Amino acid sequence: MINPVSTIVGILSLAAGQLAILLDNVLFEIRIRAQDSFYLLVGYLLPYRPKGKVIKPGRPGHAGMWPQYIPPSNTDSRGPCPGLNALANHGILPRNGRQVTFKMFMDAVTSSYNFAPTLAEVLTRSAQVFDQGRGYINLSDLNAQMVIQHDASFTRPDVAFWPDQSKPHHGLIDQFLSRSSDGKHLSLTDMAYEAGVRRKECSLTNGQYSLTGSLSHRFFGDGNAAFMWTTFGGKVDDLNIWLKEERFPDGWEPYCRYSYGHPMLPGELAGVLIEFNINEQQKLRSGDAFITSQETSTPAFTSKRK
Repeated sequence: MINPVSTIVGILSLAAGQLAILLDNVLFEIRIRAQDSFYLLVGYLLPYRPKGKVIKPGRPGHAGMWPQYIPPSNTDSRGPCPGLNALANHGILPRNGRQVTFKMFMDAVTSSYNFAPTLAEVLTRSAQVFDQGRGYINLSDLNAQMVIQHDASFTRPDVAFWPDQSKPHHGLIDQFLSRSSDGKHLSLTDMAYEAGVRRKECSLTNGQYSLTGSLSHRFFGDGNAAFMWTTFGGKVDDLNIWLKEERFPDGWEPYCRYSYGHPMLPGELAGVLIEFNINEQQKLRSGDAFITSQETSTPAFTSKRK
């Protein structure tokens, strides 16, 4: 028999829980913005870290010396994020990609990519949805659709056609890198152009395309592109290695040399510039064409980079 009292109690409990989550998010946002403003100000006032010493002594990657790269085995856990996969492939995170605690996560991204603690904390918080009370995640947990993984990626076909989102697609990466206007660097304009191409071709070829109604995931994708611009300087040769092999190039160090690490705001501003310069109806550049099928066995889903 339906119990009206338990129904009312359940509704009130649900409302109270949602209100608590909202309050927690608001307080977190206020705190993280205040802290990030401090790191941004200090980053502008203090000298940049010297080239060759962006990563601190004693940490993996100091002076461009990275731990041994070992490609993942079929039993290792990997996700859709090249940045985290590279950390595991170099042994900075557990090589098997399993039981990655949030302390490991924050420490690795802060040190290896010269992120400010605020940026590292925001990224860690976005992964905590997969915690399930365990206190850790496996990198493959991040393959779940529309949390971190999203359609119209620069490096992976949509999940409807590429179920294992842990594996990069070299044809798409070649297409992305070929957008460089000077052949050496990807500018924000180049990235906005490719984002427009990917969104258009994915919306036309994928009946399950999910990015249209998700502003948060559009901005998340923009943030990924902005990261490649602020942390890699958009350098095509470095990105070619990092995106395809998910390893750090020999001698590589973060392009961003802020003394207290890369704060959130510069990347967010770059992401905004990308998002509001994306035009899915744009005229394609000479020699470019939309992918007409995302079936990954078709010639249309490959591209060439010279």
